[in-house]
Amino acid sequence: MNKNIFKIALGLVVGSAMTLTSCNKEPDESNLYTFTGQTIQDYLQANDSIFHQFNVIMQRSGYDRMMASYGEYTCYAPVNSGVDKYIDSLYNDQEAKEPHNGLTENSINGLSDEQCREIARYHLSAMKNAFVEDLSNASGKEVSTMMNTPFISKLDDDGMVRFNNVAVVTSYDNEMTNGYVHVIDNVIPRTTRRISEVIEKRPEFSLFFEALEKCGLLDSLMLDKKTNEDGSEKTYSLDNINGRPGSSMASGQYYVPKECKIKFTVFAEDNDVFAAAGIHNFDELKAKCVEWYGNADQWYDYPGKSEHPISTGDDYDNTFNVVNMFLRYHIIKAGMSVSKLVYERNPSNENWNFAFGGEPFDYYETMLPHALMKIWQPLYQNTGATTNIWINRWREHNTLTDEVGTFGSEATHQIRRTGCMVVRAKSNIQTFNGYIHTINAPLVYDYDVPNGVLHERLRFDTGSMLYELINNDIRFATTAEIGAMNLSSPGEGIMTRLPLDYFDNLVSYNTQTKLSWYTQGAWRAWNADQLSGWDENDFAFRLPPVPTGDYEIRIIYPPMAAGGLQQYYLGTSNNPSSMQPLGIPFDARYPNSTLQEDRDATGYMLSSEFDDYGVASDLVMRNHGYMRAPASFSRGTLNQIKARISSPDELIQTISNCCRYEEGYGTSMMRKILGVRHFEQNQAYWLRLKNLLKGYDQLGFSVDFIELVPVDIVNSQDYTEDWY
Repeated sequence: MNKNIFKIALGLVVGSAMTLTSCNKEPDESNLYTFTGQTIQDYLQANDSIFHQFNVIMQRSGYDRMMASYGEYTCYAPVNSGVDKYIDSLYNDQEAKEPHNGLTENSINGLSDEQCREIARYHLSAMKNAFVEDLSNASGKEVSTMMNTPFISKLDDDGMVRFNNVAVVTSYDNEMTNGYVHVIDNVIPRTTRRISEVIEKRPEFSLFFEALEKCGLLDSLMLDKKTNEDGSEKTYSLDNINGRPGSSMASGQYYVPKECKIKFTVFAEDNDVFAAAGIHNFDELKAKCVEWYGNADQWYDYPGKSEHPISTGDDYDNTFNVVNMFLRYHIIKAGMSVSKLVYERNPSNENWNFAFGGEPFDYYETMLPHALMKIWQPLYQNTGATTNIWINRWREHNTLTDEVGTFGSEATHQIRRTGCMVVRAKSNIQTFNGYIHTINAPLVYDYDVPNGVLHERLRFDTGSMLYELINNDIRFATTAEIGAMNLSSPGEGIMTRLPLDYFDNLVSYNTQTKLSWYTQGAWRAWNADQLSGWDENDFAFRLPPVPTGDYEIRIIYPPMAAGGLQQYYLGTSNNPSSMQPLGIPFDARYPNSTLQEDRDATGYMLSSEFDDYGVASDLVMRNHGYMRAPASFSRGTLNQIKARISSPDELIQTISNCCRYEEGYGTSMMRKILGVRHFEQNQAYWLRLKNLLKGYDQLGFSVDFIELVPVDIVNSQDYTEDWY
């Protein structure tokens, strides 16, 4: 990769910069010249004839001093003409909420100091983002900035990389002593318009917008931050921001979010998709909604069903009007770019840890009450490479296998429902409070979703259950990105400390509970990150709503010496008096796989002790209420095999590549079976985790994911479910 900077002596004219193509990403070196010892700020000042306007912004914001200091940064530097064009667009914006967007004149001098700070922060990242590895993504990728608001970097069909579809990268990987400079031809535009306002301005979504307007859902999509009862912005803090006492992270000063953003993801059919389905106007959309949802009460157990019958009338603002139901199922209360809908495999996800053909998927609760959607990225089986992202795709016997140690034969996994595909080229429409993604077919919560798509082992990641982690750029962030948010100690990006009142779906019953999010890293964790904590924990979180039925409840945990004595409870509210215990207290300190007494207590066997791939041991463990971790993910860089395997021998021969067998810490990841319970879709269920040991602040716990498994799948006589 070329790592040069501009040849100052030539007074480079950026407007005639090199052409970037998908086949050749090397610049024209005749215009480049390498310096040593320059910081980003040195470079910008040395090229003031090109970057003068941006230099003024940097100086007025104070970020010029940061770019002159030691560290690892990336600067996306707009040339003078790009800054002038941006200022002119602000000054002459006819739809501005205040005259000229607050500019006092149509020049760099008209910007306020706060506007300078916002522009500077949006053009800086507190980490090194290389052109090929981090910015040249044909699917589009979120790039974190110092403003804690990302932009989308996308390699377009013409070979040019654009930020937010506007700012073209004209020179890249100019390497300084403290990071990279990428030169761009325009200021990166950052919209202040909310989802409702953006959809209104896009003619391809005119019918979708009309339906949102008639159903009274536009106001809901204008929210952007949590507030207090008096309407003031809610802020958060912690007195203690250190790590767990007695651990290697005890003295670290970790990031604590000070605000809580509200964002949404809207999946929308454009007019062409509607037309292909025979829908050309609102009346035809309503007729289809009557067809799709008119009898939904026969298979959808929504809250208040007996008091609120489904309406096919013109009361469109009724939650259970058929058009309103259709639209609500398109909205998730978590704002995600396409690259973050699942933990997809791409070069920037260096800790991507799916193994042996394990595929990224997540379940999300929608604004249709108690209705889930599944988002899934199937992988090419022979390479593990990525494919399209699908909503509610249904593969028969999806979480079952008819072969020991493998995903099973293709004959048992026929596609029963194609689902809706996210159209990448028409998605990542960024708004101030979320994203709009175009889908290729009408998205409907019909009979097949609860009875087919969701009738499988449901593995819920805590990162998707606690959607505030998504909205505030904590889930899927890198250590560098989290560290950049912690200005007092930028190197401490390994953890985010979480205030106990930060979440809608989590409540704590004491002040001793310490919550943290372990940033994406080489953890033995699904999606390479996890919710953890310590001290005398006593808290509960709301489980995602599942179709009515009987389910086995499981929780994954890492056995550790300070794991404590955990008791779990389940109830239909977060009032602890309404909760019933799930079995007896559970000792999370074992099994230690090196201790025979621990193995006897759980039925656990070391991989060297069996020759049947652990099948007999698995049965014994189930009788003791335990299961091994799945084979579909690993601990960080141990994962060397991404594609599916064809025989269990391949799995055993590469045993350290997955958490099912990894024994390097003296412990293996384990799943604890908490029991079988009946769930009603119309109810909310809360799972409480309470440590019964007292007076020991080093007690630790981890909640990576929860599994809810229909009992007929658990008890299948022809297939097994627990391998992947």
